[in-house]
Amino acid sequence: MAELQPTDVLFIPNRRRITHAMLEGPSGKPALHIFYGAKEIIFREEEMMPFGNALLKVERFRADEAKGWSTAGYEWEKVRGLLEALVSEEILKHFEDAPPPPNSQTFPKHLGRNVEGRQPESYDESLCPAMTQRVLGRAMDLGNLEVVLPIHRVAHPAVDSDGRQVGENNVIDGLYLDFPTERRLCNYAGSRYHAPEPINATALKHMTKRWPELLSLTEQFRTHFFKRFPAHEKAPRAGDVHFLAVGMLSAVGYVLVRGDNPVPNGQLDAGLAASFRLIDGVRIVTTQLMRDTAGKQSCDRVVSGKAIADYAERNFLYMDKYGVCAGPQILIDEYMSVLLDGVAAPIQVQPDIHARVGDVDTAIDYALHGIRLEGIVRSYGSAQGILHERMKDAFAGHAPDAALLPKLQELAKIPIDREHFSFLRNDHSLRETFEMEFRVNGWLLDEARAALPAADLVGTLESMEDLRRFNADAQAVSGRKLGEFLTAAVPDFATLPVPLRDELLAVAAECFALDRLVLRTVGNEQEIVNRRLGRKQGRALTTEDLTAYARRCTPVLNKVLAEGLGLSISSTAGATVVAHGPHSLTLN
Repeated sequence: MAELQPTDVLFIPNRRRITHAMLEGPSGKPALHIFYGAKEIIFREEEMMPFGNALLKVERFRADEAKGWSTAGYEWEKVRGLLEALVSEEILKHFEDAPPPPNSQTFPKHLGRNVEGRQPESYDESLCPAMTQRVLGRAMDLGNLEVVLPIHRVAHPAVDSDGRQVGENNVIDGLYLDFPTERRLCNYAGSRYHAPEPINATALKHMTKRWPELLSLTEQFRTHFFKRFPAHEKAPRAGDVHFLAVGMLSAVGYVLVRGDNPVPNGQLDAGLAASFRLIDGVRIVTTQLMRDTAGKQSCDRVVSGKAIADYAERNFLYMDKYGVCAGPQILIDEYMSVLLDGVAAPIQVQPDIHARVGDVDTAIDYALHGIRLEGIVRSYGSAQGILHERMKDAFAGHAPDAALLPKLQELAKIPIDREHFSFLRNDHSLRETFEMEFRVNGWLLDEARAALPAADLVGTLESMEDLRRFNADAQAVSGRKLGEFLTAAVPDFATLPVPLRDELLAVAAECFALDRLVLRTVGNEQEIVNRRLGRKQGRALTTEDLTAYARRCTPVLNKVLAEGLGLSISSTAGATVVAHGPHSLTLN
């Protein structure tokens, strides 16, 4: 890039993408954050604040004019460095490079994401096995659905009485129905402005047609929800808002998958479905917000409607792969004020939320159990990830000879990253990502446990930390039995250096104990869900079922061990069976 000259004229393309906020910095002092699409500029030095504020206001300027953007003035060399950095990031451009005004942009009515002739489906007793086989690679009966599918996704594939899929663009490809949809270029100010992805104008039309109704249903559900969680109604925490959002999402799933009088696909109340689409954006925000600060969970951070909307804007959560949030900011602000700030809806709609959902308390309990189940399975994945990293470190430290158990070494070296595990969060270091899941899901588990009836807690997990607290004596016994088995079944195992052999046995013994514990706890919790919903109980779960979890983001360690050592390994809640030819071992 040629050196910037004082006479160069600069401008900000797509100026309406710019937003800003004053946020507390690491030192505790406020800093000016300017957001431009996915890019962020931070002005922490007090002397540079006027420069940042001027940048927010100017349309077009000569480069040397920026020297006068503070009362004290700036040296040209400092100004040039700043402006050149902004040009290199394409936040500023030379005026002569300005493109012509955009023509009216059109978008296709279909995304091409589904096979021709696909029929509407929703999770029910007859379709659930085939649907889960298609999208998860494992046939699961309805009585085990919440173990492998996050509860907020249960309603996604269903079609409402307006003829739209509940989850719209968020429905997984294998269940997506490519209905004709009007899509438009987004003209809303902020991060969405003229984004490459369009807004869903069809969904927006359905939403605005029902707007007073949706606000009323939101207020009715919020009022009932905070009767269950009264302590934080006036100052809700991020975790409370997450419960509220998943509660509303789960209420829509509840009417579809309950055992008594489930709503048939295509007949789902369109007001409930539209409420689902609104509050799912809030869940997306709280999911990230609770995990955004390294070293601690942020579940107990007090938030407001404005704080949630501002966080979404700053963190580009209005953007998605297939589109951007279609709601005008004025409607977003009105919705958030009703949802979280105690503002009354303009009408009291009938039929009300109770008539449309049925037993709202059971629906909320369904959400609490679903959050617990998802948290256990997510933390189980993190625990397996930690064990996988222990195994990799053991090979790196004790096995310079690549010929020692080469297949297991090869599998252990596969990195845990977004390239190999697309659902992995990468905001923090890998170990911190694993620990964050334990913190956040542990908080949610505890809070949900405190809100559930005592009868719903028998045989369930008391603390997320129990997933990594195992009896040392029992683990030593299992490790010794495994060592004897592997020495007989896998001849190369005996040739390993003793420190490596001991660590591999410890990792394997803990992996198998973890499998059994998780299968017991999620199996018990799922049985309670089925009983509360009046549904048939599902079959006994195995590790192969846990492997099918929809948002898997770490290696399946028992499969790694099985493939790497040439074994057959399978666990139930009561036992792990390890086999190789004529050799077999059962661990309890």
